[in-house]
Amino acid sequence: MAEATPTAAPNRANYWLRIEGMTCAGCVNRVGQALESVSGAARAEVNLTTQTARVDALHLPDPQLLVEAVRRVGYEATLLGEPTAGASRTEDRGTATVLRPQRQAIVLALGMGLPVIAIDLLEHTLTGLTPGARFWPRVLQLLLTLLLLRSPAAAPMLVSGLRAALWRVGTMDLLISLGVVTAVLSSALGLFMHHGTAFMHLHAAAMILIFINVGRYLEARARHRTADAVAALMRKIPRTARRVVGERTEEVPLEDVAVGDMLRVVTDEDLPTDGEVVGGVGSVDESMITGESVPVDKEGGDAVSAGTRLASGILTIRASTTGMDTTVARMIRAVQEAQAGRTQMQRLADAVAGVFVPIVVVIAVVTFVGWLLFGGAGGAATGLRSAIAVLVIACPCALGLATPTAVLVATGQAALRGILVRDAAALEAAGRVEVVVLDKTGTLTTGQFGVREMVTAEAAGVTAEQVLRLAASAEQYSTHPLARALVDRARAAGLALNEPHGYEQRTGLGVRAVLDGRQVLVGSAPHLKEAGVDLASLRDAVRRMQSEGRTVVLVAAEGLAMGAIALSDTIRPGASQAVGELKAMGLATAMVTGDQAATAAAVAAAAGIEQVVAQVTPQGKVDRIRAMQAAGRRVAMVGDGTNDAPALAAADAGFAFAAGTEVANAAAHVSLVGSELRLVPLAFRIARQSVRIIKQNLFWAFFYNVVAIP
Repeated sequence: MAEATPTAAPNRANYWLRIEGMTCAGCVNRVGQALESVSGAARAEVNLTTQTARVDALHLPDPQLLVEAVRRVGYEATLLGEPTAGASRTEDRGTATVLRPQRQAIVLALGMGLPVIAIDLLEHTLTGLTPGARFWPRVLQLLLTLLLLRSPAAAPMLVSGLRAALWRVGTMDLLISLGVVTAVLSSALGLFMHHGTAFMHLHAAAMILIFINVGRYLEARARHRTADAVAALMRKIPRTARRVVGERTEEVPLEDVAVGDMLRVVTDEDLPTDGEVVGGVGSVDESMITGESVPVDKEGGDAVSAGTRLASGILTIRASTTGMDTTVARMIRAVQEAQAGRTQMQRLADAVAGVFVPIVVVIAVVTFVGWLLFGGAGGAATGLRSAIAVLVIACPCALGLATPTAVLVATGQAALRGILVRDAAALEAAGRVEVVVLDKTGTLTTGQFGVREMVTAEAAGVTAEQVLRLAASAEQYSTHPLARALVDRARAAGLALNEPHGYEQRTGLGVRAVLDGRQVLVGSAPHLKEAGVDLASLRDAVRRMQSEGRTVVLVAAEGLAMGAIALSDTIRPGASQAVGELKAMGLATAMVTGDQAATAAAVAAAAGIEQVVAQVTPQGKVDRIRAMQAAGRRVAMVGDGTNDAPALAAADAGFAFAAGTEVANAAAHVSLVGSELRLVPLAFRIARQSVRIIKQNLFWAFFYNVVAIP
């Protein structure tokens, strides 16, 4: 056990705790209130997914007070040190491993609970009316139930309920424990004192445990899948770094890298830290930060971010931040903080859970006392039976199944249409959305570049096809996205490509090659100007293309400008139709992207979106969404890139294409299979319908308890 260290001012510190025993949003609410009640604690953030809590404290005399506060409300707590990137990675466990105990509990509950229920239903058929014939089947029922109570399907709930009783805290586990234990004790009393079937409630105890275990498995599966977002982001950080020491390099664990260290990164490696380029040139794939698929050229003095990939070249960087201060670590924190939030219906459930248990217990006690005082000779037996009925009937089976059953139906229907929904909270949030924010690259567009326009220089006397053939022939062995787009267009047009000789690629500028004995240059304006090519005849066309948000590739041969080729991302089919459907449903739309303003405006106009925000960072997307939420609007985010993950998690409902990045899909609440934008409005229609059904189910569940308990 280690104490957290101050992370801000000397008198202010963040304390991290591991919390054990939390199973629902009500637990999160209770633990948070307990932590904030400690003198000196300013704010507590409790994360059900990671089973941790972070407390911002001022002048806290003893961190152990936080542990004691958690224990007073019926949970276990342990102080932790502040998490690091390495620690977070070592704690990463697969969903299957985490859910194995829950699956085992379901198997045990079904294996021992179903025979108990079957004996109760078939008792008359098996034993007939012979006096005493039902004794041994009921003994078997009791033995199976006792084994069930000692199994993982019931024992953890009973222990949690006992802890809650000792700390005088009303929890759902306490209510479940009271109902189950009372049903078992009354059944044993009825069995051995020959009171007949009046006190036999073993089948009810078995049903309660089966329903609760199934419900908790579904909840745990949804909850732990949210942790996949953090795990996927962590995988973007390499475990080691290549540190430069004098004239050599040494591979060291990432935890040993300090600010100011010189690090060497080669092609196809992920950058280990944020830093500044001090040597070499290269192209860095920053799609996880900006969402743009075109690598960005880097040279001396340029900043680079941890988790991005060096597409080509060799860089020497000076580490500027390490550990949990890097860009990717900040993205991880943004995802964790967003996932710790709760929806309006969850807050309502918390409030109900806080008063439901004590009210039911009081009603059960009043029922027993009332029969005892006014029920005559048989009042005690009748009162006990009635009190047990209150506890058993009031167990949260109906409340617990009201949402999962609706979710199972809705998510099943959605899945058949290629829409994968994480859980009930995602359906609820999507059904209440008012604004839909869409990313550009990979969302409104395909993320794949295509040739949009070709312009030839008059003095060159060539056709557009000849310019394309020169460019594609020179670039045919390059892996750059723009080069692939040129080659694909040429082959689609049926052009025969020449074999390049003397091929030379200059990172960030372009390529040089000899085709049919002619020196050919393909690339940026600086690349051609450096070789003495006069671009005056193409200047106006290039400016126009760039103003339309397109990337321009210039072509020259033997020192003479041949032409310019404009490329841009491809609008996703059905984008404008999907946006139109969203507007018809009364939803406002906006586009937020890290791309240039001109490019963003062009795509937005094609898709029919009026509100555009360009050149924003991943954190900037989160800030935009939170600003809308602060204004009282419920916001959905649609994205596909790693850079969209914090915004997807921060939104009330996050949508990601299944073909997008692993990080985006893990952070999103809804995954869209098939990468078709038409699924977005369809998902909202299903969500709205499911929210109506959930509300109806909850109404009837409460109505059942209100009517059945009296």
